[in-house]
Amino acid sequence: MYKHLLVALDDTPLGMATVTQSVSFARALGARITFFHAAPDLAATGEGSMLHSLDRQAFTAESDMPRHAVLLKAATAARIGGVECSTDALVSDHPAQAILEAAQRHACDLLFVSSHGRVPGLRGWLHSSVTRQLLQIANLPVHVASIESNDEQADANRALAIVAGEHRSIAAVLTGLQQLDRAGRIDGTIPDVALMRQMADYLRQFPTRLHHPKEEAFIFRLLRQRTSEHNAVLDELERQHVLENTLIDALFTALARHGHGDADAAEAVTAAVQRLSGAVWEHMSLEETVIFPAARRHLTSADWSVVYKAFSAHHDPLFSHSPEMPMRQLFARIATALQ
Repeated sequence: MYKHLLVALDDTPLGMATVTQSVSFARALGARITFFHAAPDLAATGEGSMLHSLDRQAFTAESDMPRHAVLLKAATAARIGGVECSTDALVSDHPAQAILEAAQRHACDLLFVSSHGRVPGLRGWLHSSVTRQLLQIANLPVHVASIESNDEQADANRALAIVAGEHRSIAAVLTGLQQLDRAGRIDGTIPDVALMRQMADYLRQFPTRLHHPKEEAFIFRLLRQRTSEHNAVLDELERQHVLENTLIDALFTALARHGHGDADAAEAVTAAVQRLSGAVWEHMSLEETVIFPAARRHLTSADWSVVYKAFSAHHDPLFSHSPEMPMRQLFARIATALQ
């Protein structure tokens, strides 16, 4: 049976859905995964060429951000699922050939892909023609997990893939916080308080002010309209949203004390990180194991269209360029902390 999957990803909601499918598939087989992302050459486009000539640092950040974001989320999902994984990325205008060469380079025995069917533009590079090319040139088995254009639940899958991707971003930040705190306790050094404060600020700005309110306004509200069966769980999740705000405030307070050199501040930071991480992990698990499956059963196609439009209308600031929240360096530092 297969022991090493090469999972090809793009930076669309289908990419996150493919991550979820591949982790379940690999766990069932006892296999490991290499996640692979190839991106078009930004310099070959008019906009990219102009950016390169005007600001090479910005060009590098813009080029690297999508592939790093895709792979960080994928690796986090595999870690949560208990599946061993590695990652690889390449700039290529020939994605089918790049996928095959990556599989050969990593000695994979199965290609795991999904197809958009028909998706225009660079963001949908892993489309049907790429899948067909891969099937034609591959010298090892190819597993096509899904074809998005044939999926009757496409909006549901896309919406939940975005939500799951945001959960993986939150999980990556929490894991980064835990590892920074743990490293300081193990080797006796002072943790990077400034980076931890940036991570805490991400949790305050994105999950609490955007992600959670949209969950309540769309998924929770529509599920309540379709059935009362899960109202008690939804009430608890909304209570947990409020609690997370309090726990984030407590972490900021502990970090401020640490910055001022308080004697017992390190212990306070550790306690705050652990309380926050435990609460958020429990919360996301309850959503993903109870509420999202219930939403799949009860929400209509029209409901899912509304949910998808709501969640696709914003971008996770950890992986985008936002003047209000400049996160491009933070994301790279989190990825380093998780290595």
